Amino acid sequence: MLNRRQFTLLSAVSAGTLALGLPLPSRAQSPSVARFRLQIDPEGLYNVQSISLAVSSVLGNYILESLIYLDDKGQAQPWLAESWQASADGTAITFKLKSGKTFHDGTPFNADAVKFLFDTILDPNSASPSKGIIGPLQKVDAPDDTTVVFHFSKPFAPFINLLGQSYFGFNSPTAVKAAGSAYARHPVGTGPFMFDSWTPGTKIELVRNPNFKQFRPDAANQGLPYLDGITLNVMTEEGVVTSALQTQELDAAQLTADAVKPLTDDPQYAIINDQHAKNLMFMEFDYKKAPFDDKAFREAISYAIDRDSVLAAAFGGNGTIALGPLSRGIPGYDDAVAQKYGTPFNATKAMELLDAAGWKDNGGVRAKNGVAAHFTVRSYADSTTERALAVIQANLAAVGIQVDVSTADWGTFYPGLLKPDWDMDLNRWTWSDPSVMSQLFRSPGHRQLLPVNSAIDNALDGADTALDPAKRMQFVSDAQQAILEDRLILPLLTDWPITVTQKTLEGYRLDYLGYLYAGDLKITA
Repeated sequence: MLNRRQFTLLSAVSAGTLALGLPLPSRAQSPSVARFRLQIDPEGLYNVQSISLAVSSVLGNYILESLIYLDDKGQAQPWLAESWQASADGTAITFKLKSGKTFHDGTPFNADAVKFLFDTILDPNSASPSKGIIGPLQKVDAPDDTTVVFHFSKPFAPFINLLGQSYFGFNSPTAVKAAGSAYARHPVGTGPFMFDSWTPGTKIELVRNPNFKQFRPDAANQGLPYLDGITLNVMTEEGVVTSALQTQELDAAQLTADAVKPLTDDPQYAIINDQHAKNLMFMEFDYKKAPFDDKAFREAISYAIDRDSVLAAAFGGNGTIALGPLSRGIPGYDDAVAQKYGTPFNATKAMELLDAAGWKDNGGVRAKNGVAAHFTVRSYADSTTERALAVIQANLAAVGIQVDVSTADWGTFYPGLLKPDWDMDLNRWTWSDPSVMSQLFRSPGHRQLLPVNSAIDNALDGADTALDPAKRMQFVSDAQQAILEDRLILPLLTDWPITVTQKTLEGYRLDYLGYLYAGDLKITA
């Protein structure tokens, strides 16, 4: 998402009041309200301001809807849009909208609402992270209530598929204008559930949208949502979540592989393991700072990391290691390029490269020109991330590089990468399209640190502008090779998210992008 997160990205206070020794409401008290885990408290609930996985998991699953969705083959299909047509030169796309959709506040969803979202994203005063995602978009026109025209400076091949992300789901313009800066705490969309309340650090409560109309033909339930409401309980500790599932205080939760083990053979639960996940955990560097401006040093670090051990420690081995800069679940992933140009774990080769680059052993910590190999790695606060960092720290120590690790919530960690006071970071993005490489590694990069590299930039520009699918995929392959050859990314792994649901919760199903068909959910006795 940018996975993020996702991409993605608190203490163990959080099973509602569970961490205080008090139970969450029992099923008998709330028979038509489903209780789900929320892994971390979102920084806000306004997609113009944040595209983190925590925000998207609330907005995309329940509150917002988009112009298109991606079917089970990853093909764009109409959702709030009726149809679309690109101009002959690919610099304009005209959408016709479906009629009859209203926001939770009763105001109409129409072309002006679409224009409002994108105008807000394009406004420099919004500082929206989504602006970079749709870089060639110049303006949006709404000639009538059901017609929207997007104008681009050049053809932009990923645009249609990107519209399925919650980043481009629609908020009520009336509500945004009325709430101002407070809107992020009171989102208003068109989705099957409406925002009700938010107790920071504890829970978000949603209620059924009584006026909901289902415009997705792939949803099993074409009527009103079955549930009266959904409660999202902020719960950071895996053991607490497992216990809450066992006591039926939660109806569904995403868990790590280790935390799932006590539930695996119990017929009370259904376990969903998404082996088509589109996330990528990776390391990157402050490329403007020595020694990370040196490709040889970056290459040495890339060989020093034992990806299998990181995967085992962070996710109980539930996933696959990554040698390429694109998740295997994203169209265009080229395994031949990853195998040929990647850096599989080889501590001996890492030490040889460090020796050759002048970093000599100095009693356990290498040094060059009197400067010790003592650096920092930053990341977002998460139990899996912290376990991954512990392995990375040990791997680098084994080749003579000492690192300190620090974590912070996503809202602090990610913006902080714009400051010149870090060395390496551990990041994770969840995305659906190979254009994620452009977001990260088309100079100057997502953190404004990359020098121009014509091989990378030209390949990514080609991938973003080629409207012919075969030509686009060749550019995508070329970009993967160029990024690996320059050691701009240290890809680590793709984890397979595991969701555990009570058998009494029916209809729990995720679409191609990993969003929940929330209107299909039903609780049985």
